[in-house]
Amino acid sequence: MDCGKDILNRLIDMYERRGAFDKDASSLRAIQIEVKKVYPEYVDRYNHDAYKDINVAIEKFCMEGLISAEKNSAGQYSKVRLKIDSVSECYRKLKRTSIPQQCEKAKKSLAEYQNCEWAIIQAIIKDWFECLAEYKKLPYDLKYDGKRASEIIRVLQAILKLNSETYIRNFSTALFKDSKRFQKEFRSTVESILFDYTDEVVEKDNILGFYNLYENPTYVMVKGNVVIQFDTSVIDVSEMPDGIALSNASLEKIRTVTVKANKVITVENLTTYHDSDEDDTVHIYLGGYHNHSKQILLEKIYADNKSRTYFHKGDLDVYGFLILENLKEKTGIPFIPFMMDVATIERFYKAGLYKELASTDVKVIEEKKGTKLAAYADVLQFMIDNNCKVEQESIKAVELME
Repeated sequence: MDCGKDILNRLIDMYERRGAFDKDASSLRAIQIEVKKVYPEYVDRYNHDAYKDINVAIEKFCMEGLISAEKNSAGQYSKVRLKIDSVSECYRKLKRTSIPQQCEKAKKSLAEYQNCEWAIIQAIIKDWFECLAEYKKLPYDLKYDGKRASEIIRVLQAILKLNSETYIRNFSTALFKDSKRFQKEFRSTVESILFDYTDEVVEKDNILGFYNLYENPTYVMVKGNVVIQFDTSVIDVSEMPDGIALSNASLEKIRTVTVKANKVITVENLTTYHDSDEDDTVHIYLGGYHNHSKQILLEKIYADNKSRTYFHKGDLDVYGFLILENLKEKTGIPFIPFMMDVATIERFYKAGLYKELASTDVKVIEEKKGTKLAAYADVLQFMIDNNCKVEQESIKAVELME
């Protein structure tokens, strides 16, 4: 170990932790280390080499005017203090970049994105510039790394440009010429940022899908008395007891959809889709938030079948209701909540088939129940009062218990 550099690095670390670079030097408490606490070997009488190396290092930097220290009668140093007016020289000697310099460099890296067309990017850059202006570390473990922050923004821009279902490995190859780099180096950070900055409240596990980025192909599943017509073929889904799975890529090829049942129910959960057996109904499994292709399908169904009644069956948690509202807003279809009322959640609650609310659930409920989710205030209040939420898969389970 280079004792001298280690001592200087420790003192500069302390200097930075205190934010001393942004304060009047006369107002600072002494920036110092206690030698025997930092280096126990210094007072080990059998380790003369350590004692000698540390003394030599301290004396060298004292002579150079970087630190100050005093010996006791036994020739030992008790404390080593940083000389504030020598800080620039310490950085030079250590080949370290000061925090103000790192912040300026990071600002330059991010400046090109300030006028980005995406509102999310603008909000991120604004927040990050505020951090850097106050010499604070960037969030998401970016610290003062402008290069890494710039790379993250570049990835976010590429994701925001996606307007159709895209697979993660293809996306990574297109962006980095490496099919695994996004997964290894960026996915976790990008998910956290999108989760924090997306206006729609989407669970973090589903946030990439919300922006059309998927691990594997996704499907819409349809069952019931409905006929789907393509350019040269027709599928009568009623002849298939379990329905049909249509890949997102095939949805835009559909020309007309004729619903012969009176009700259409979109379903959030796959198990619930398979369990659902309401009469005179077409069931459609969406799988959480719909994407562009699914929206086109739903709009086509509604345009061809406006006389039908449209319902949505989702989880009895705050995200289930947000998905419902997002569905109504984006498609323009007047969906009615199905089995998403107080009576249903109370039934599950009494059967003990529920989960307790996470702190984030409570936060989102409190934020949304008086505004976007005002229509469901009674159900949300039941969740708060009883600390519970319910997944739609519980329907069959509660029937088995009764």
